[in-house]
Amino acid sequence: MNRWSRAWLGLLLMAVGVASPWPAQLVAAEGMARKVAIVSFGLPSSGTEREWMSEGLAHVLALRLQQTPQVQVTVLPRPMIAPADPPPPGLDSEEISKTLEFLRPKGYDAVIFGNFVQVEPTLRTEIHVWTVRTDPHISKAQEQAAERDPDSLSIRITSFVMSALQLPLSESEGRRITERYTGSAEAFERFARALPLAAVADDENEVGQVANLFKEAVKLDGKFSMAWRQQGDLLFRRGHFGPAAEAYQAVLGLSKRNTTVYRLLGSAYFAQQDVVRALDAYKRGLQVDSRDFPLLLALGLAYGAHQDYENAMKTFLRALEVKPDDPLAFANLGVVYMRQGNFPAATASLRRAQQLHGADPVLTYNLGLSLLFEGAYDQARDQFERALQLKPDYPAAAYQLSFIYERFDAVQASERWKKYLELAKGKPAEEPWMVWAEEHRQRLQQP
Repeated sequence: MNRWSRAWLGLLLMAVGVASPWPAQLVAAEGMARKVAIVSFGLPSSGTEREWMSEGLAHVLALRLQQTPQVQVTVLPRPMIAPADPPPPGLDSEEISKTLEFLRPKGYDAVIFGNFVQVEPTLRTEIHVWTVRTDPHISKAQEQAAERDPDSLSIRITSFVMSALQLPLSESEGRRITERYTGSAEAFERFARALPLAAVADDENEVGQVANLFKEAVKLDGKFSMAWRQQGDLLFRRGHFGPAAEAYQAVLGLSKRNTTVYRLLGSAYFAQQDVVRALDAYKRGLQVDSRDFPLLLALGLAYGAHQDYENAMKTFLRALEVKPDDPLAFANLGVVYMRQGNFPAATASLRRAQQLHGADPVLTYNLGLSLLFEGAYDQARDQFERALQLKPDYPAAAYQLSFIYERFDAVQASERWKKYLELAKGKPAEEPWMVWAEEHRQRLQQP
Protein backbone atom coordinates (compact mmCIF):
# COMPACT_ATOMS: atom_id res chain seq x y z
CA MET A 1 0.00 0.00 0.00
CA ASN A 2 1.19 3.54 -0.58
CA ARG A 3 1.82 6.08 2.12
CA TRP A 4 -1.79 7.20 2.10
CA SER A 5 -2.99 3.81 3.36
CA ARG A 6 -1.59 3.63 6.84
CA ALA A 7 -1.72 0.20 8.48
CA TRP A 8 -2.92 0.28 12.07
CA LEU A 9 -3.30 -3.24 13.40
CA GLY A 10 -4.66 -3.16 16.91
CA LEU A 11 -4.56 -6.29 19.04
CA LEU A 12 -7.76 -6.10 21.05
CA LEU A 13 -5.81 -7.23 24.09
CA MET A 14 -3.28 -4.47 23.48
CA ALA A 15 -3.30 -3.19 27.06
CA VAL A 16 -4.05 -6.45 28.82
CA GLY A 17 -3.80 -6.02 32.56
CA VAL A 18 -2.63 -2.40 32.44
CA ALA A 19 -5.87 -0.70 33.39
CA SER A 20 -6.76 -3.44 35.87
CA PRO A 21 -5.44 -6.82 37.03
CA TRP A 22 -7.88 -8.65 34.88
CA PRO A 23 -7.68 -8.77 31.02
CA ALA A 24 -10.17 -6.67 28.97
CA GLN A 25 -13.11 -8.70 27.65
CA LEU A 26 -15.41 -8.18 24.68
CA VAL A 27 -18.19 -10.27 26.18
CA ALA A 28 -19.25 -11.34 29.63
CA ALA A 29 -18.23 -14.69 31.02
CA GLU A 30 -20.38 -17.65 30.04
CA GLY A 31 -23.69 -17.73 31.86
CA MET A 32 -25.36 -14.99 33.80
CA ALA A 33 -23.59 -14.03 37.01
CA ARG A 34 -25.76 -13.35 40.04
CA LYS A 35 -25.51 -9.72 41.16
CA VAL A 36 -25.27 -9.63 44.93
CA ALA A 37 -25.19 -6.69 47.33
CA ILE A 38 -23.65 -7.05 50.77
CA VAL A 39 -24.70 -4.46 53.32
CA SER A 40 -22.01 -3.61 55.85
CA PHE A 41 -22.61 -5.59 59.04
CA GLY A 42 -24.34 -4.07 62.04
CA LEU A 43 -22.54 -4.05 65.38
CA PRO A 44 -23.98 -4.15 68.91
CA SER A 45 -23.35 -1.04 70.95
CA SER A 46 -20.77 -2.94 73.00
CA GLY A 47 -18.67 -3.39 69.88
CA THR A 48 -18.10 0.23 68.93
CA GLU A 49 -14.33 -0.15 69.40
CA ARG A 50 -14.47 -2.72 66.61
CA GLU A 51 -16.15 -0.58 64.00
CA TRP A 52 -13.70 -1.91 61.42
CA MET A 53 -15.56 -5.25 61.55
CA SER A 54 -18.70 -3.73 60.00
CA GLU A 55 -17.24 -2.91 56.58
CA GLY A 56 -14.21 -5.16 56.97
CA LEU A 57 -16.07 -8.45 57.29
CA ALA A 58 -18.41 -7.48 54.44
CA HIS A 59 -15.43 -6.88 52.15
CA VAL A 60 -13.75 -10.14 53.18
CA LEU A 61 -17.00 -11.93 52.38
CA ALA A 62 -17.15 -10.17 49.00
CA LEU A 63 -13.58 -11.19 48.27
CA ARG A 64 -14.40 -14.82 48.98
CA LEU A 65 -17.57 -14.81 46.88
CA GLN A 66 -15.71 -13.26 43.95
CA GLN A 67 -13.57 -16.38 43.68
CA THR A 68 -16.34 -17.78 41.45
CA PRO A 69 -17.41 -16.06 38.20
CA GLN A 70 -21.01 -16.94 39.03
CA VAL A 71 -21.25 -14.01 41.46
CA GLN A 72 -20.73 -10.25 41.06
CA VAL A 73 -20.53 -8.57 44.45
CA THR A 74 -20.94 -4.97 45.63
CA VAL A 75 -20.50 -3.84 49.24
CA LEU A 76 -22.91 -1.09 50.25
CA PRO A 77 -22.39 1.28 53.22
CA ARG A 78 -24.85 0.44 55.97
CA PRO A 79 -25.89 4.06 56.76
CA MET A 80 -27.19 4.44 53.22
CA ILE A 81 -29.39 1.36 53.61
CA ALA A 82 -30.35 1.07 57.25
CA PRO A 83 -29.51 4.07 59.40
CA ALA A 84 -31.43 2.75 62.39
CA ASP A 85 -29.52 1.88 65.57
CA PRO A 86 -29.83 -0.83 66.70
CA PRO A 87 -30.18 -2.61 63.34
CA PRO A 88 -33.64 -3.86 62.35
CA PRO A 89 -34.15 -7.41 63.59
CA GLY A 90 -36.13 -9.16 60.86
CA LEU A 91 -37.40 -9.33 57.33
CA ASP A 92 -40.83 -7.97 58.11
CA SER A 93 -39.56 -4.73 59.59
CA GLU A 94 -40.25 -1.48 57.82
CA GLU A 95 -36.53 -0.81 57.41
CA ILE A 96 -35.95 -4.11 55.60
CA SER A 97 -38.84 -3.40 53.24
CA LYS A 98 -37.30 -0.01 52.49
CA THR A 99 -33.98 -1.70 51.84
CA LEU A 100 -35.45 -4.04 49.25
CA GLU A 101 -37.40 -1.23 47.58
CA PHE A 102 -34.26 0.87 47.45
CA LEU A 103 -32.21 -1.91 45.84
CA ARG A 104 -34.80 -3.41 43.48
CA PRO A 105 -34.26 -0.92 40.60
CA LYS A 106 -30.49 -1.30 40.87
CA GLY A 107 -30.55 -4.76 39.34
CA TYR A 108 -29.37 -6.86 42.26
CA ASP A 109 -30.51 -10.45 42.39
CA ALA A 110 -29.88 -10.91 46.09
CA VAL A 111 -29.04 -8.92 49.22
CA ILE A 112 -26.98 -10.09 52.17
CA PHE A 113 -27.67 -8.36 55.42
CA GLY A 114 -25.84 -9.28 58.63
CA ASN A 115 -25.73 -8.21 62.25
CA PHE A 116 -23.20 -9.04 64.91
CA VAL A 117 -25.24 -10.37 67.78
CA GLN A 118 -22.14 -10.77 69.93
CA VAL A 119 -18.45 -9.89 69.56
CA GLU A 120 -16.92 -11.27 72.77
CA PRO A 121 -15.95 -13.78 73.95
CA THR A 122 -17.51 -15.35 70.85
CA LEU A 123 -18.15 -13.77 67.48
CA ARG A 124 -21.78 -14.46 66.57
CA THR A 125 -23.61 -13.09 63.54
CA GLU A 126 -27.13 -13.34 62.18
CA ILE A 127 -27.22 -13.50 58.39
CA HIS A 128 -30.16 -12.91 56.07
CA VAL A 129 -30.09 -13.55 52.32
CA TRP A 130 -32.98 -12.07 50.34
CA THR A 131 -33.81 -12.25 46.69
CA VAL A 132 -34.87 -8.86 45.35
CA ARG A 133 -38.28 -9.77 44.00
CA THR A 134 -41.89 -8.79 44.56
CA ASP A 135 -42.19 -11.66 47.04
CA PRO A 136 -38.70 -11.88 48.56
CA HIS A 137 -37.39 -15.21 49.70
CA ILE A 138 -35.32 -15.22 52.87
CA SER A 139 -32.63 -17.56 54.09
CA LYS A 140 -31.52 -16.99 57.62
CA ALA A 141 -28.78 -18.42 59.79
CA GLN A 142 -26.61 -17.70 62.78
CA GLU A 143 -22.90 -18.38 62.46
CA GLN A 144 -20.27 -18.12 65.14
CA ALA A 145 -16.55 -18.52 65.73
CA ALA A 146 -14.03 -17.86 68.45
CA GLU A 147 -13.25 -14.20 69.02
CA ARG A 148 -9.62 -14.92 68.13
CA ASP A 149 -10.56 -16.54 64.81
CA PRO A 150 -12.56 -14.04 62.70
CA ASP A 151 -11.36 -15.66 59.47
CA SER A 152 -13.19 -18.85 60.42
CA LEU A 153 -16.37 -16.79 60.76
CA SER A 154 -15.92 -15.38 57.26
CA ILE A 155 -15.60 -18.93 55.88
CA ARG A 156 -18.77 -20.07 57.66
CA ILE A 157 -20.76 -17.09 56.39
CA THR A 158 -19.51 -17.59 52.84
CA SER A 159 -20.51 -21.26 52.85
CA PHE A 160 -23.99 -20.36 54.08
CA VAL A 161 -24.45 -17.63 51.46
CA MET A 162 -23.40 -19.89 48.58
CA SER A 163 -25.84 -22.52 49.81
CA ALA A 164 -28.63 -19.95 50.09
CA LEU A 165 -27.94 -18.68 46.56
CA GLN A 166 -28.11 -22.30 45.35
CA LEU A 167 -25.11 -21.93 43.08
CA PRO A 168 -23.22 -25.12 42.27
CA LEU A 169 -19.47 -24.93 42.76
CA SER A 170 -16.70 -26.89 41.15
CA GLU A 171 -14.26 -28.57 43.49
CA SER A 172 -11.58 -25.95 42.78
CA GLU A 173 -14.05 -23.07 43.32
CA GLY A 174 -15.14 -24.58 46.60
CA ARG A 175 -11.53 -24.73 47.77
CA ARG A 176 -10.84 -21.14 46.74
CA ILE A 177 -13.96 -19.75 48.39
CA THR A 178 -13.38 -21.50 51.72
CA GLU A 179 -9.58 -21.21 51.78
CA ARG A 180 -8.28 -20.14 55.17
CA TYR A 181 -6.54 -16.80 54.84
CA THR A 182 -4.97 -16.46 58.28
CA GLY A 183 -5.13 -17.87 61.78
CA SER A 184 -4.02 -14.56 63.29
CA ALA A 185 -6.78 -12.26 64.57
CA GLU A 186 -4.37 -9.31 64.45
CA ALA A 187 -3.40 -10.02 60.83
CA PHE A 188 -7.06 -10.42 59.90
CA GLU A 189 -7.84 -7.06 61.46
CA ARG A 190 -5.21 -5.25 59.36
CA PHE A 191 -6.44 -7.06 56.27
CA ALA A 192 -10.12 -6.30 56.95
CA ARG A 193 -9.29 -2.65 57.60
CA ALA A 194 -7.36 -2.40 54.34
CA LEU A 195 -9.92 -3.92 51.96
CA PRO A 196 -12.61 -1.19 52.13
CA LEU A 197 -9.92 1.51 52.04
CA ALA A 198 -8.35 -0.10 48.96
CA ALA A 199 -11.70 0.12 47.17
CA VAL A 200 -11.80 3.93 47.48
CA ALA A 201 -8.13 4.96 47.63
CA ASP A 202 -7.63 7.65 44.99
CA ASP A 203 -4.31 9.33 45.79
CA GLU A 204 -0.81 8.12 46.52
CA ASN A 205 -0.99 8.93 50.21
CA GLU A 206 -4.11 6.79 50.67
CA VAL A 207 -2.61 4.00 48.58
CA GLY A 208 0.49 4.04 50.77
CA GLN A 209 -1.61 3.76 53.92
CA VAL A 210 -3.52 0.79 52.54
CA ALA A 211 -0.34 -0.92 51.34
CA ASN A 212 1.13 -0.51 54.82
CA LEU A 213 -1.89 -2.25 56.35
CA PHE A 214 -1.40 -5.19 53.99
CA LYS A 215 2.31 -5.24 54.87
CA GLU A 216 1.50 -5.27 58.57
CA ALA A 217 -0.83 -8.22 57.99
CA VAL A 218 2.00 -10.12 56.30
CA LYS A 219 4.41 -9.30 59.12
CA LEU A 220 1.93 -10.70 61.61
CA ASP A 221 1.39 -13.82 59.51
CA GLY A 222 4.15 -14.66 57.07
CA LYS A 223 1.91 -17.15 55.25
CA PHE A 224 -0.89 -14.67 54.59
CA SER A 225 -0.78 -15.01 50.80
CA MET A 226 -4.09 -13.21 50.19
CA ALA A 227 -2.70 -10.09 51.85
CA TRP A 228 0.23 -10.19 49.41
CA ARG A 229 -2.22 -10.74 46.56
CA GLN A 230 -4.42 -7.80 47.50
CA GLN A 231 -1.37 -5.59 47.91
CA GLY A 232 -0.25 -6.59 44.43
CA ASP A 233 -3.67 -5.83 42.94
CA LEU A 234 -3.78 -2.43 44.64
CA LEU A 235 -0.33 -1.48 43.34
CA PHE A 236 -1.18 -2.78 39.88
CA ARG A 237 -4.30 -0.62 39.68
CA ARG A 238 -2.21 2.40 40.60
CA GLY A 239 0.39 1.66 37.92
CA HIS A 240 3.16 0.58 40.32
CA PHE A 241 3.99 -2.47 38.24
CA GLY A 242 7.43 -3.25 39.72
CA PRO A 243 6.22 -3.48 43.35
CA ALA A 244 3.09 -5.30 42.15
CA ALA A 245 5.27 -7.94 40.49
CA GLU A 246 7.21 -8.34 43.74
CA ALA A 247 3.97 -8.92 45.63
CA TYR A 248 2.81 -11.53 43.13
CA GLN A 249 6.19 -13.23 43.35
CA ALA A 250 5.73 -13.37 47.13
CA VAL A 251 2.38 -15.15 46.65
CA LEU A 252 4.00 -17.70 44.35
CA GLY A 253 6.87 -18.08 46.81
CA LEU A 254 4.35 -19.33 49.37
CA SER A 255 3.71 -22.35 47.12
CA LYS A 256 0.51 -20.79 45.76
CA ARG A 257 0.89 -22.05 42.18
CA ASN A 258 -2.18 -20.25 40.96
CA THR A 259 -2.80 -19.56 37.27
CA THR A 260 -4.43 -16.20 38.01
CA VAL A 261 -1.39 -15.01 39.97
CA TYR A 262 0.95 -16.14 37.18
CA ARG A 263 -1.19 -14.17 34.74
CA LEU A 264 -1.11 -11.09 36.94
CA LEU A 265 2.65 -11.42 37.34
CA GLY A 266 3.06 -11.68 33.59
CA SER A 267 0.79 -8.69 33.06
CA ALA A 268 2.87 -6.65 35.52
CA TYR A 269 5.99 -7.45 33.50
CA PHE A 270 4.13 -6.80 30.25
CA ALA A 271 3.09 -3.37 31.50
CA GLN A 272 6.78 -2.63 32.08
CA GLN A 273 7.48 -3.75 28.48
CA ASP A 274 9.49 -6.68 29.81
CA VAL A 275 8.04 -9.14 27.33
CA VAL A 276 10.61 -11.88 27.98
CA ARG A 277 9.73 -12.13 31.67
CA ALA A 278 6.03 -11.83 30.84
CA LEU A 279 6.33 -14.80 28.49
CA ASP A 280 8.08 -16.80 31.18
CA ALA A 281 5.37 -16.05 33.76
CA TYR A 282 2.55 -16.98 31.39
CA LYS A 283 4.29 -20.23 30.42
CA ARG A 284 4.80 -21.17 34.06
CA GLY A 285 1.12 -20.58 34.66
CA LEU A 286 0.21 -22.87 31.77
CA GLN A 287 2.31 -25.60 33.38
CA VAL A 288 -0.25 -25.51 36.19
CA ASP A 289 -3.21 -25.58 33.80
CA SER A 290 -2.52 -25.83 30.07
CA ARG A 291 -6.17 -25.01 29.26
CA ASP A 292 -6.42 -21.76 31.21
CA PHE A 293 -8.12 -19.52 28.65
CA PRO A 294 -7.15 -16.05 30.01
CA LEU A 295 -3.54 -17.21 30.27
CA LEU A 296 -3.54 -18.42 26.66
CA LEU A 297 -4.90 -15.06 25.51
CA ALA A 298 -2.27 -13.20 27.51
CA LEU A 299 0.50 -15.43 26.17
CA GLY A 300 -0.68 -14.89 22.59
CA LEU A 301 -0.61 -11.15 23.14
CA ALA A 302 2.90 -11.28 24.57
CA TYR A 303 4.11 -13.27 21.56
CA GLY A 304 2.46 -10.71 19.28
CA ALA A 305 4.16 -7.85 21.12
CA HIS A 306 7.45 -9.73 20.70
CA GLN A 307 6.68 -10.00 16.96
CA ASP A 308 6.73 -13.78 17.24
CA TYR A 309 3.64 -14.13 15.10
CA GLU A 310 4.03 -17.85 14.48
CA ASN A 311 3.80 -18.66 18.19
CA ALA A 312 1.11 -16.02 18.66
CA MET A 313 -0.99 -17.74 15.99
CA LYS A 314 -0.47 -21.17 17.56
CA THR A 315 -1.39 -19.84 21.00
CA PHE A 316 -4.63 -18.19 19.87
CA LEU A 317 -5.56 -21.41 18.06
CA ARG A 318 -4.97 -23.29 21.33
CA ALA A 319 -7.21 -20.79 23.07
CA LEU A 320 -9.95 -21.50 20.52
CA GLU A 321 -9.64 -25.20 21.27
CA VAL A 322 -10.59 -24.33 24.86
CA LYS A 323 -13.35 -21.84 23.92
CA PRO A 324 -14.28 -22.43 20.27
CA ASP A 325 -16.61 -19.44 20.00
CA ASP A 326 -14.67 -16.74 21.81
CA PRO A 327 -14.71 -13.47 19.83
CA LEU A 328 -11.60 -12.09 21.49
CA ALA A 329 -9.47 -15.04 20.41
CA PHE A 330 -10.80 -14.83 16.84
CA ALA A 331 -10.22 -11.06 16.75
CA ASN A 332 -6.61 -11.31 17.91
CA LEU A 333 -5.94 -14.28 15.65
CA GLY A 334 -7.15 -12.17 12.74
CA VAL A 335 -4.68 -9.42 13.61
CA VAL A 336 -1.84 -11.96 13.77
CA TYR A 337 -2.81 -13.30 10.35
CA MET A 338 -2.64 -9.73 9.02
CA ARG A 339 0.81 -9.30 10.53
CA GLN A 340 1.80 -12.45 8.65
CA GLY A 341 0.32 -11.15 5.40
CA ASN A 342 -2.34 -13.87 5.28
CA PHE A 343 -5.24 -11.53 4.52
CA PRO A 344 -7.87 -14.12 3.49
CA ALA A 345 -7.37 -15.96 6.81
CA ALA A 346 -7.40 -12.63 8.64
CA THR A 347 -10.68 -11.60 7.04
CA ALA A 348 -12.29 -14.95 7.84
CA SER A 349 -11.17 -14.81 11.48
CA LEU A 350 -12.25 -11.20 11.94
CA ARG A 351 -15.62 -11.87 10.31
CA ARG A 352 -16.17 -14.71 12.75
CA ALA A 353 -15.30 -12.40 15.64
CA GLN A 354 -17.72 -9.81 14.31
CA GLN A 355 -20.50 -12.40 14.03
CA LEU A 356 -19.94 -13.29 17.68
CA HIS A 357 -19.55 -9.70 18.87
CA GLY A 358 -20.11 -7.01 16.29
CA ALA A 359 -20.25 -3.84 18.34
CA ASP A 360 -16.53 -3.17 18.79
CA PRO A 361 -14.95 -0.33 16.79
CA VAL A 362 -11.39 -1.74 16.85
CA LEU A 363 -12.58 -5.13 15.63
CA THR A 364 -14.63 -3.45 12.89
CA TYR A 365 -11.68 -1.28 11.89
CA ASN A 366 -9.33 -4.26 11.68
CA LEU A 367 -11.80 -6.14 9.47
CA GLY A 368 -11.98 -3.10 7.21
CA LEU A 369 -8.20 -2.99 7.05
CA SER A 370 -7.96 -6.65 6.11
CA LEU A 371 -10.53 -6.18 3.37
CA LEU A 372 -8.59 -3.12 2.17
CA PHE A 373 -5.43 -5.18 1.87
CA GLU A 374 -7.40 -7.76 -0.11
CA GLY A 375 -8.61 -5.04 -2.50
CA ALA A 376 -12.27 -5.38 -1.47
CA TYR A 377 -12.73 -1.61 -1.33
CA ASP A 378 -16.52 -1.47 -1.16
CA GLN A 379 -16.61 -3.87 1.77
CA ALA A 380 -13.71 -2.12 3.48
CA ARG A 381 -15.50 1.22 3.15
CA ASP A 382 -18.58 -0.23 4.82
CA GLN A 383 -16.52 -1.47 7.76
CA PHE A 384 -14.72 1.84 8.28
CA GLU A 385 -18.03 3.69 8.18
CA ARG A 386 -19.42 1.28 10.75
CA ALA A 387 -16.34 1.78 12.94
CA LEU A 388 -17.00 5.52 12.89
CA GLN A 389 -20.64 4.96 13.80
CA LEU A 390 -19.50 2.95 16.81
CA LYS A 391 -16.79 5.47 17.69
CA PRO A 392 -17.29 8.87 16.03
CA ASP A 393 -13.91 10.20 17.23
CA TYR A 394 -11.89 7.37 15.63
CA PRO A 395 -9.24 9.14 13.51
CA ALA A 396 -7.64 5.98 12.09
CA ALA A 397 -10.98 4.86 10.63
CA ALA A 398 -11.60 8.36 9.26
CA TYR A 399 -8.17 8.28 7.61
CA GLN A 400 -8.78 4.97 5.87
CA LEU A 401 -12.24 6.05 4.78
CA SER A 402 -10.79 9.19 3.19
CA PHE A 403 -8.26 7.10 1.31
CA ILE A 404 -10.92 4.74 -0.03
CA TYR A 405 -13.23 7.56 -1.14
CA GLU A 406 -10.55 8.75 -3.52
CA ARG A 407 -11.36 5.70 -5.61
CA PHE A 408 -15.03 6.68 -5.88
CA ASP A 409 -15.58 10.42 -5.49
CA ALA A 410 -12.82 13.05 -5.34
CA VAL A 411 -15.17 15.71 -3.94
CA GLN A 412 -16.31 13.48 -1.10
CA ALA A 413 -12.71 12.38 -0.54
CA SER A 414 -11.67 16.00 0.01
CA GLU A 415 -14.45 16.47 2.55
CA ARG A 416 -13.46 13.20 4.24
CA TRP A 417 -9.86 14.37 4.57
CA LYS A 418 -11.15 17.58 6.13
CA LYS A 419 -13.19 15.60 8.67
CA TYR A 420 -10.18 13.43 9.47
CA LEU A 421 -8.05 16.51 10.12
CA GLU A 422 -10.71 17.85 12.49
CA LEU A 423 -10.72 14.55 14.41
CA ALA A 424 -6.94 14.28 14.48
CA LYS A 425 -6.32 17.84 15.70
CA GLY A 426 -4.58 17.89 19.08
CA LYS A 427 -3.63 14.18 18.98
CA PRO A 428 0.16 13.80 18.85
CA ALA A 429 0.01 10.27 17.41
CA GLU A 430 -1.81 11.62 14.35
CA GLU A 431 0.65 14.41 13.53
CA PRO A 432 2.64 12.52 10.83
CA TRP A 433 -0.58 11.49 9.11
CA MET A 434 -2.07 14.97 9.35
CA VAL A 435 0.75 16.41 7.26
CA TRP A 436 0.11 13.91 4.49
CA ALA A 437 -3.67 14.26 4.77
CA GLU A 438 -3.51 18.04 4.39
CA GLU A 439 -1.15 17.72 1.45
CA HIS A 440 -3.45 15.21 -0.21
CA ARG A 441 -6.59 17.25 0.45
CA GLN A 442 -5.03 20.30 -1.19
CA ARG A 443 -4.01 18.25 -4.23
CA LEU A 444 -7.59 17.00 -4.63
CA GLN A 445 -8.89 20.59 -4.55
CA GLN A 446 -6.66 21.67 -7.40
CA PRO A 447 -8.47 22.13 -10.73
